[in-house]
Amino acid sequence: MALRPEGLSLRNAARAVPLPLRPPLRRVRDLATGRWPRQVAFWNLSRTSSSPKTFTEKILWRMAYDRRPILTRFADKVAVRDYVADRVGEELLTHLHGVYSRPDQVDWAALPREYVCKASHGSGGVVLVWDGAIEGSMLPANAGRVEWDRFVVRPGVSVPPRLTSLMERWLGLNFEYGPGRLPEWAYRDVPPRVIFEELLVEADGSIPRDFKFYVFDDVVQLVQVDTARFGNHVREFFRSDGTPVDMHGNLHAPDSATVLPDTLPRMIEIATELGRGMDFVRVDLYDLPDRIAFGELTTTPGGGAIPLHPRSFDVEFGSYWTLPTQRS
Repeated sequence: MALRPEGLSLRNAARAVPLPLRPPLRRVRDLATGRWPRQVAFWNLSRTSSSPKTFTEKILWRMAYDRRPILTRFADKVAVRDYVADRVGEELLTHLHGVYSRPDQVDWAALPREYVCKASHGSGGVVLVWDGAIEGSMLPANAGRVEWDRFVVRPGVSVPPRLTSLMERWLGLNFEYGPGRLPEWAYRDVPPRVIFEELLVEADGSIPRDFKFYVFDDVVQLVQVDTARFGNHVREFFRSDGTPVDMHGNLHAPDSATVLPDTLPRMIEIATELGRGMDFVRVDLYDLPDRIAFGELTTTPGGGAIPLHPRSFDVEFGSYWTLPTQRS
């Protein structure tokens, strides 16, 4: 049975906070945790250990000291598509409806009824336009209060004008530094763009589970499965052989254990190839009724702010990660 500590549903509860209240609450939180103001956040990151041991410490080391261009390429949701196509084939890529650097370039009439809009230069910054969204759901009227939030809304006439405002907001932000996290250099030089792509769904029209593969030196050591990411978000961890891992970060496990798909070995092959040559990268994939689809490559999961519990797992998975400076 996976651990289910009290209070781990705070992320889901935070989504219920009215949007106008989120900025001041974020500032209070960031002030208390040393992630704001900006000068304090950069100073705190500069104090990162030069000899990290745990997985969380090594994420922070990468954020503080690793300046390889490949990290920026992975962070760019547009540029990474060429990397994926070269490594495993373009059939794993989602269908793109368009990539834009300005909202006025969008041809709204050419979009399908359901789609996804993402900011290509950050984490978060996502809108799902989906018939399965809660009835009455709408995008915020005032995008000035938005950071890198996620939204799920039903199709409707209010979507284009409000999404236009939201895109203008995101295109003016840089994800390198922002609320709730220490600076992440990899995002600094990613060109600000928005992408429109197909909405990935299961056979019943629901949002698919998200499979995240932790690849260390060409070996998948951990599989994370996220279910209902835009609803009652729950998370489980497994070894690459499908053995459950009693570990948690900031979310609890579902009431019943996930049945892993028959395509798991193939997804592990894909993740291994996409992570080949890297000391560590997390590869996100979706198992759809007709194919496996690529999600993203993540090099600093959670921005180093979500330690693994029990701590023994933080130590174990840190041991699999050999940083560039630790190589003989």
